[in-house]
This record gives sequence, structure tokens and C-alpha cells, in this order.
Amino acid sequence: MEREQELRKLINVLHRMTRTAARVQWMGAGENEARFAVSQYNKILARLSELDPNVKGVFDSLPEDATLTVVAMAARQVVSYYEDEVKTEHRGKDWGPQIFGAGMGKGCGPVDFNLEDIGNWIRDRLSEVQRHESERRAEGKHSG
Repeated sequence: MEREQELRKLINVLHRMTRTAARVQWMGAGENEARFAVSQYNKILARLSELDPNVKGVFDSLPEDATLTVVAMAARQVVSYYEDEVKTEHRGKDWGPQIFGAGMGKGCGPVDFNLEDIGNWIRDRLSEVQRHESERRAEGKHSG
């Protein structure tokens, strides 16, 4: 297989791993899922190291007990490392300002983001709301 094509495939797998690991962690995954993700990440990193020896000096394998959050972070870093070299099917669109008004009329260029970023933002806000609601309940206050 051509090096460029294999790199693209491995980076696409890591990108999907990032999304999946974050979702599964958020849903309360168990140790089996985390161990599987760590194993897959380490295999992909080993293959990338064969294709690109420079990777060995930048990224480390993950320990067996790493969480899915750590797997997601590590995979995203590797994807970012190859972002300029390997174009994946998951690149963001330059349409953020038109939707959110960011930089409108201020001479700012488009913002590079994707729907995953929006989903992560929503998930973070929901988590905050749930945490605040739990704190209110613990204090004996009602939300309404």
C-alpha cells in the first residue's frame, strides 16, 4: 500500500477513535472498552512509527490503564501532527462565522471548526448544568 494512502487510513482511524472514545467515556464506559482503545491506539502508533520514524520521538505509547479520555487526547494529538501532511475526510468547514456571527463585520476570516466541536461544546454545557443542578439539590435549593 502506498505510504500516503496508509497514513491517511491510519489517521482516519485515529480521528474516529477520538470521537468514539470521548462519547463512550461520557456514557460511562468500563475497563474493557478503555483497554481495547489503548491497545488499538498503541498498534496504530507502532505502525505510524514504522512509516514515519520521527513519530517515535514525539509520541509515547499509552499505558494499559489509560482512560478513554487519555486515549481521545492522545489520538487527537497524533491526528493534529499529521493535519498539514495528510488531508482526512474529517476536516472542518469554513462556515462557522456565518452561523455564529463570530467576527462578522470585523474583518475576521472564517473559523475552522466542525460539527464534532459543536457537539463537544454542547456536551460540556450539559455536563455543567447537571453538575450545578446536583450541587443545588445537595444544598437543598430548588431550580425553578
